[in-house]
Amino acid sequence: MVANCDPHRPLRRMLIAASALAVGFSLSAAAQTAPAMDNSAAGQNFSSSTDYRAYLSTDALFGGSSYAEPAAGASASPQYGGGRGSSYPSYENKWSHLAFEGGFGFAAPIGNDTSFSQADVDAGYLSPSLGWGWDVNAGVGWNFSKKFGVLLEYGFDRQGMNNDYLNAVSTVQAGGSVSTTGLGGNVNTWDFVVEPIYYLPVSHKNGAYVTGGGGFYRKVTNFTEPVEEESYYGIYSVPATVDHFSSNQGGGNFGVGVYHKLSEDSNAKFFAEIRYVFVDSPVASSSNSYQGSGTQEIIPVNFGIRF
Repeated sequence: MVANCDPHRPLRRMLIAASALAVGFSLSAAAQTAPAMDNSAAGQNFSSSTDYRAYLSTDALFGGSSYAEPAAGASASPQYGGGRGSSYPSYENKWSHLAFEGGFGFAAPIGNDTSFSQADVDAGYLSPSLGWGWDVNAGVGWNFSKKFGVLLEYGFDRQGMNNDYLNAVSTVQAGGSVSTTGLGGNVNTWDFVVEPIYYLPVSHKNGAYVTGGGGFYRKVTNFTEPVEEESYYGIYSVPATVDHFSSNQGGGNFGVGVYHKLSEDSNAKFFAEIRYVFVDSPVASSSNSYQGSGTQEIIPVNFGIRF
């Protein structure tokens, strides 16, 4: 019997095996790339790939909200309160409504503070005639909106006394002769007042405002004379208080101002304002010549910054 020695049989077997292996890989790849079955239609309890987005979202991993598709037509850029309205944006921190201010300036006296009666001075009534002075103020409060707020203010005004008034008092004290004692004096007024404020914007960064309010005022009148003091550098004169009187009264003020914002969306703004201040201090009389100096009226002009 002659054996079958076909030299091509091994080659055919190798080709058949390679073809079978290629078909197997093709079927496996097709199965992996096929679209996922609709779970609702199949009735099986499997999650689709979109169900895992909430768990893969970085917001969910760090305690934030889960993934959500953006609504149709939504803008990617943030909106500042829906436009340039007078209310604060809803995403701002509530502490951004806190208001602060600080300012300084000068003050001019008006009314009966600018004159005195020689007859009252002769009778011993110390109702001074005031000169120009300076003042500072600071406040804290709450902005209910971008246009309206309320501040609790502290203010301090210091004013001198006119030389003609001081000379008249010195002459009376010297028994009618011209005194050379160097009598001086000042009036210090400090207050705590509640100040509503309303802004009137003209442009995105500039505008005006009106303010006014009332509260507690304390007025202290001091009379001084020079005294000599000695130090390492020598002998020099300093004013020392020789007499004073005070009063605690109610008072009020009203003012207008202008402002300039540091930036369009900032609460910080520079301001310049002028006010009228009235203090109902008691009028000096034979029974209270050292307890009051009469009503006080001044016009402070302040410059500062407000948040």
